[in-house]
Amino acid sequence: MGNNIRTFLFLIFMIVAFIGVFYIRAFLTRRAIFKVIDIFYKHHALGMNGAKTPHELGLESQNFFQRISRPRDYKQYALQILIKREIILLNEEGRLYMVEERLEPALRKKGSDLFSH
Repeated sequence: MGNNIRTFLFLIFMIVAFIGVFYIRAFLTRRAIFKVIDIFYKHHALGMNGAKTPHELGLESQNFFQRISRPRDYKQYALQILIKREIILLNEEGRLYMVEERLEPALRKKGSDLFSH
């Protein structure tokens, strides 16, 4: 009987840990999306005329050494999500720009309030 309780508690712990990992990853991704949007507002990379390179925006991919020596950076993943949703577009020269009209109203208001000055 004691073995069954330990097995059950272990199973519950594993389920909670599994759910926790996904929750943390979703939280960090959402936070990175806000950061990426803020970067585009900060650099005025709104519309084709304001397009910037990933290097100018500070969004270039990390090299192997940077990836193993630093905590995981979710900004690249967030950038890919925004590109797939066509909120951030790439021009012919490989420069990135954000289409502010495609942002959800809450995200647009937050970003424009922060960097309207």
